[in-house]
Formats: sequence, structure tokens, C-alpha cells
Amino acid sequence: MSGYFPSHWRSLDYFNLYRLTLAAALSFTSLLLTSDWPLGSQNPGLFKIASFVYLLCSALFVIAIRARWPTFPFQLSVQILCDVVFITLLSSSSGGVTSGLGLLLLVPLSSAGLIGSGRVALFFAAVAAISMLLMHSYGVLHWRASTNDFLQVALLSLSYFVVAWLAHFLTRRALIYEHAAQEKAIELARINRIHAVAAGDSPDGVLAVDAGGHITYGNPQAAKLLGYETLQPGTRLQDAAPSLYAPFSAWLKRKGPQSASLPERSVNVRFLSLENSSENLLLLEDPTRAESLARQIKLAALGRLTLSIAHEIRNPLSAISHAAQLMGEENPDEETLKLTTIIRNNVQRLDHMVQDILALNRRDRQERENLALAPFIETWIREWRQAEEIPENAVIMEMKNTATLCFAPQHLRQILWNLSRNAWRHSRQQPGSLRYSLVEWGQSVVLEIADDGPGVPEENQSRLFEPFYTTSAQGTGLGLYIARELADANDARLEFAGNRPGACFRLTMTNRTC
Repeated sequence: MSGYFPSHWRSLDYFNLYRLTLAAALSFTSLLLTSDWPLGSQNPGLFKIASFVYLLCSALFVIAIRARWPTFPFQLSVQILCDVVFITLLSSSSGGVTSGLGLLLLVPLSSAGLIGSGRVALFFAAVAAISMLLMHSYGVLHWRASTNDFLQVALLSLSYFVVAWLAHFLTRRALIYEHAAQEKAIELARINRIHAVAAGDSPDGVLAVDAGGHITYGNPQAAKLLGYETLQPGTRLQDAAPSLYAPFSAWLKRKGPQSASLPERSVNVRFLSLENSSENLLLLEDPTRAESLARQIKLAALGRLTLSIAHEIRNPLSAISHAAQLMGEENPDEETLKLTTIIRNNVQRLDHMVQDILALNRRDRQERENLALAPFIETWIREWRQAEEIPENAVIMEMKNTATLCFAPQHLRQILWNLSRNAWRHSRQQPGSLRYSLVEWGQSVVLEIADDGPGVPEENQSRLFEPFYTTSAQGTGLGLYIARELADANDARLEFAGNRPGACFRLTMTNRTC
């Protein structure tokens, strides 16, 4: 059975059904034979025996085909040979080639060409032609058949070869086309798998929408950008993204631009038409991704520069600090001490600035971990209070969230330290001066740190996160800037949340694990 499929056996079964029907009809006819019928006119007994034996063989073939035994080529050969033998006998008993029964061999020979090999079909065409030639020769010798009918025998034999060859040729062409179609289907499936993987891993969303406004395909990123877990094919664009449907419809009518934006989701959309297709593509882009990439490139260059500068500054700072110390020891008068104190304070300020710059440069080297946020913050606040000698009642904690999320622990400590130090310095430093609240908002976890100080003047609020901007003589102006950069490195967002009445800073983190 190697190389043969269920379709081959099914075709063989259909041809045998034809054989069985033909044999049954001939057997039934043999029971009704009269002397004036052309069928069996030469030898009624032979016609009747051949018909019933033909019917019996056809019935046995049904069992063999169902059992798939013997092999397919063997069964096909036996069945075609059986057709040739019995139809030749039936034709001979009915007066030879003039009876027309020889034409019945065209169907078995065509079946041999359709489901068998070309050589098998031509072989049995030759066997059938020789059988008809021998039958007519026997008729000429024994029951005075006309020699003029040899031309008819030749034409009938030629038709056997033509039908067998034509059936095999058509089948071979069909198989070639089928093989090519299968290869195309395999190639198309491979391309579709590649496209599916590429679209699934693409950072941009891809939507295919038909002319009726129904989504036929949407990759996972498109669903995410539109606020869904998945997008089911057949969903109306108007239902999935109402604010996107209007510009898409305008573009379809050539009355709108090729791009649009969804401000409520920070998504930019481009519309593309597909050639020879009623579908259109919608490419959804997250502008923050491009901004983040540009910022990373810029900060990488800035980091290399600041690292070089920081290392160059540190050595002179050490020399200046050491020289000021020696000068104070050699001339311990009041004027000298005042000058050396100014030098040491500014050296310390510059040293803190260098340390902040170095910390900023190392922000991308920290590994993220899954942090149980509330316990982590509570532990850090307790350690920070003890280190800074801040009274316990000065801090109020409202931890209403038990989320575990992905964040670099050292970065979170640095952010908390920068914000808490600023809050304590500008607060009234009394009971309840600092308030920490942790809540969950949708897919985000929000930490707010507020103090009871005078707040941030409105004219200064827009410059809070600018590097080197400070209103304190002791500050470097890098604390809030570094805190925001560390937040960005962890896909979080740090912002000024207003005066309540003191300053309040909000850290918004994505509620997901590593």
C-alpha cells in the first residue's frame, strides 16, 4: 500500500461498483435471452456462464477492496484483466466485434489510466487489442465472421490505446498540478507562520479590516494598544475602537488623512490599502516606544560623557579637599577656618554631584526582581528613619495594596531616598509630616509621598525635574532628575502631583511581574 492513498482505493471501489452493476445487468439479461436478441446470439450458454462468473468475480472484488488486500497494484491488474477476459468472451458469444460489447472495455482501460501507471494502462490496452484480434480471427475461422470487420477491430484496438493514453496523460497532468498546489500550500503555510510570528513579536499593532469595517486579523500588540486581551475576528472596528472608526471611514472615502491618533491611549495609527484586496491594514504605533528608544540613545551618550567628566573631577576634588585640610591645620585662625569650611562644603557638594552622576550612569546595570511592594517600602522607611534619626510618629503609612511587581530594588531604594529626603527637608518636621500611600489603579500601582511643608511655588513646578535645578544651597539639583530617570528605567513614571498643601510626588508603576 506504500505510495497509495485512500483516494486510490476509493476510486477502485467506484470502478468496481460500475463493474458489479454491469455484470448484474448482463446476468439478468442472460436469463431473458431469446433467439432474436443480438446478445448471446452466437453462443447463449457461454454468454450466460460468462455473465454469472463475471458477477461473482465483481462481488469478490468488493471484499478484497474493503480488506485492502492484496496490494493495490495487484488488485487493479487482476480486475482489469478480468474485464478484458469476460468482455471478450461476452463479445465473442454475441457475434464478435459487430455486437458493440467491445466498447465496454473503454471504461476499465480508462480507469487503469486514471488510477494506475501509464505502462499498466498501455499494457492492458495491448492485451485488450490482442484479445479482440484473436476473437475475431477465431470467428473468421469457425463461424464465418467477415474479414471486412478486421478494420473495425483495428479501429476498436486503436481506441483502446487512445483512451488508455489520454486517461493517463490527464491524470499525470492533474497530479503535477496537485503536487504544485500542495507545494504552494506548504509554502503559503510556511509564509503565514513566519508572518504570524513576525506580527506576534512586532512592537507595533497590526489590524486587518475589511470594507464592511470588520476586523479580520489583529496581532497581540494591537489588542494591547486598544486595551483588550485579544481581538476576535469579525469584531466591528466601531465597537472595538469607536474613536478610530471615524478617521478610518473618512480615509476610506478619500476624505481624510492617512494617519490618525488616539489621545486617550497615546496611539498613532496609519492606514494602508492592500492591492487586489478588499481589506485594509491599520498600523498602530506606541509613540512612547520611539521616545523611549531615543531617550535611551541620548542617555547612553550622555552617560559616557558624564562618566568621563566625573572621573576627571574626582581627582582634583580630592587634592582640593586635602589642601584645604592642610591649610586649616597650618593656619588655625578664624579667617582661615572660615575659608576652609567654605572649601570643604563646596567640595562635598561637588562630590555628591559626582556620586549622583555615577549612580545615574549605572541605572541600566541593575537587575529587576519581583518585589512585594508594601513590605519592601515599609522595611525601607523603618531603616531610613533610624538612619536619619526621624521620629516614628513623623511618618504615616497607608499601604492598601499587596501587589508584587517587577522593579530593580536598588533603584526603588534610590527613588525613595531622594523623594523622602526632599520631603523631610521641606516639611515642618513634626508628627504626621510625611505621608506614604500605596494604592492600585487599574493596571497600575501608585505610590504617593507627600509632606506638610509650604509646597512648590507654581512658577517652579515646570522645572522640578530639570537636571541641576535647585532652590537649596546644599542641593545638587540632580535628586528629582535621577529619581525620574530610574523610574523610567523600570517602565514607571514619576511626576509632581500638586500641593496638598505640601508637595506630593506620585510614582506610577506597571502592575506586572518579571
